[in-house]
Amino acid sequence: MNLAKLISAPLPWLTIIGGRVFGRRPSPSTRMPQFSRTLRFTKEGWRFVFVLLLIGVAAINTGNNLLYLVVATLLSLIIISGILSELTLQNLGVERRLPASVFKNSPVPVKVSVENRKRLIASYSFWVEELDTEALQCEPFYVIKLDGGRKKDGIARYRFPKRGRLKLEGIEVATRFPFGFFVKKRRLPAPIELIVYPSIVAMRLPRLHNGTRHGTGSTTVRGVGDEIRGLEDYTLMDDAKHIHWKASARAGRLVKKEFETEREKRVSIVFENRGREDELFEATVDRAATLVNHYLNHGYEVALQTITHTIAHGRGTPQLHRILGLLSEIGPAEESGTPSVRVEA
Repeated sequence: MNLAKLISAPLPWLTIIGGRVFGRRPSPSTRMPQFSRTLRFTKEGWRFVFVLLLIGVAAINTGNNLLYLVVATLLSLIIISGILSELTLQNLGVERRLPASVFKNSPVPVKVSVENRKRLIASYSFWVEELDTEALQCEPFYVIKLDGGRKKDGIARYRFPKRGRLKLEGIEVATRFPFGFFVKKRRLPAPIELIVYPSIVAMRLPRLHNGTRHGTGSTTVRGVGDEIRGLEDYTLMDDAKHIHWKASARAGRLVKKEFETEREKRVSIVFENRGREDELFEATVDRAATLVNHYLNHGYEVALQTITHTIAHGRGTPQLHRILGLLSEIGPAEESGTPSVRVEA
């Protein structure tokens, strides 16, 4: 255990100022807490310091030894607080796992794993959260006690208010232990990049089986399909596997199955990305993403066409990620007008 580090942990600024007064430059280990750790007074802490200053002034004015003893006791509480909070934050390893698909304004469950790499010393009353960023809202993952050598898993709720590419810089581990006078935070660098997809919103979706405009239904043209259209006489040019044996036995002649040819389930989402980046544009992007998700979930081949980009027809999850990835970073084209989205067969 590094005793010098523990002593300097409660008041790192005092160590630096003292070194400058006596002509010594602070060592790299002394400067480290300024960047990897921060210390902030709580309301209770400010009150505690205010009372400490009052008693200190009274002790100086009166010369009362009892008051000096009280001041020394209060100062020792600050040192003890710094040492215990440092022990809590030391040798903690944190990992977070985000899901593959992250959508704007949707709660995202993130698995958080915290490991206490100290063998004998437990860590008490701390929480884990992301470093401050405007593009993220998250609930901290709180741990009451984590024994030495143990690991604890939990779920933290994230919410991303903006779409697009986002980089999370790292994680903060913070504690008010033991007295709640200060909030000490330790920063753990853990950069990760992710793409926040547009929202899947509630909207009136087009019916899947009406009209050619939405790529629907089946035709009554003869061909190879799944639905039986009727029966007709078998000829030598037809495939024997299409013979309907029960109907042939009743009719006394060979008859075959006649199938309907299914129309291709294929649509194009046309997104005219005009205008400027405002609430209307963002709402239109969300509607386009909702339509893409709707048709792909029903087995359609979907293409996306914008003023600046085109994605060919495809189906399945890879196509969904491909289109949503484009919509997550798309911006208004250099054309005036109102953004709109429509579906074409």
